[in-house]
Amino acid sequence: MRILFIKPKHIGDSLILTPTIMAVKRAYPKAKIWMIVRRGCETILAGCPEIDRILTLPGVEKSERNRGDWWRQIKILLSLWSVKFDYVFELGDGQRARIFAMLSRSKRRYSIKTTSPLNWLERKRFTGISSFDWGTRHRVEKDFNSVTEFLRLPEPVSPMRFDRKLVRNWREGSSLSHFCVVQIGTRQGFNRWHKEGWLEVCRHLLDRFENVVVSCGPAEQETTEALGLQSELGSRLICTLGKVSWAELAGLLYRAKLCVSLNTATMHLAAACGCPTVALFGPSIEDHWYPWRVPYRIVTSEGYVAVKDATERYVQVKQRKMDQIQPHEVIFACDSLLGEMKT
Repeated sequence: MRILFIKPKHIGDSLILTPTIMAVKRAYPKAKIWMIVRRGCETILAGCPEIDRILTLPGVEKSERNRGDWWRQIKILLSLWSVKFDYVFELGDGQRARIFAMLSRSKRRYSIKTTSPLNWLERKRFTGISSFDWGTRHRVEKDFNSVTEFLRLPEPVSPMRFDRKLVRNWREGSSLSHFCVVQIGTRQGFNRWHKEGWLEVCRHLLDRFENVVVSCGPAEQETTEALGLQSELGSRLICTLGKVSWAELAGLLYRAKLCVSLNTATMHLAAACGCPTVALFGPSIEDHWYPWRVPYRIVTSEGYVAVKDATERYVQVKQRKMDQIQPHEVIFACDSLLGEMKT
C-alpha cells in the first residue's frame, strides 16, 4: 500500500500530522508513506522514521521562492506520476495542495472539510470530502479524524513524534542537567512578546534552575534580544542564536524540565518530546494549537474561554494583544506547572 499526504503549511503544522502518520503505520505496517510539505518543514519531520519519502514545495510568499521553483514543482508532479498511490489525502485546505492531489495517480483522493466550497472540477476529482467539523478541535484531531473517516485508524490518538533515537547533541548544551528552555523567537510578528516580560520571567527561572536556554531563530532582531537577556542576566542564560537544528533542539527538550514558549513550532516540538510546557497565546485560538498530550499551561491576555462557535471565538481572539500578557501571569503558570510535576 502507498499513501500520500499533502500538507504544505508551516513547520508546526507538519509536526502535528505525525500522530496520524504513526496511526497509519500501526494499522498498515507495510504501507509506504509519502508526504508533500512546505520547504523547510522536512527537517522537523526527520524525527518521524515512519515517513518513507518527503517532497517539498516552496512557500507562497515571494521571499521564500527561488529561481527554478516552477521547474521543481513540475519535477514533483513527475515524481508523483511515477508512483500509483492507493490513497491520497489533501490536508492543507488550499488550492495548490488540491491541485497536486488531483494530478496524482490515484483513484482514491480525499480532502478535509474545506473552508470554502470546491469548484465542479475539484468535486469531480475527489473521491470524498471529510464531514469532520474541525472548527472547535485541535489540529491533531483535525488531521486524524479527516483521514480515519476513509482509512480506519486505531485510537487513541498518540503524541506527536520526534524519535529520541534521532536527536542530536548540541555541544554548547551537552553538560546541562537542571535547566529549562525558553523560546522567544517567532516568524509571526503578532505572536512576539516584549523583552521586559522575558527578562522578568527568565530572572525568575534562573532562581529555579541552574541554567536557562534561550531559543530563537537567526533573524537579527531575535538574536539581539537573546544577547540582551544574556547581558542582563549573566552566563547561566545560554543562547542558541538560531544555530541549533530541530534535532539538536529536540535533544535539549527531551532533557529539559520545562519549556516556556510562544505559539510556535518549538512549542509543538516540546510536546513531541514530552516536555511540560507553558505556552503564551495572542491572537490564536488555543483550542486549536495547545501542546498536545503533555502537561501544559496556557497564558493569554484575557484568560481561557472554550470554543463553542469558531467564527465568534475567532473574532474575540483577534482582539488579544501579546503585550497585554503580564510577566507575573507567566511566572505563576510556570510555578503551578512545576508544582504539579512534583506531586
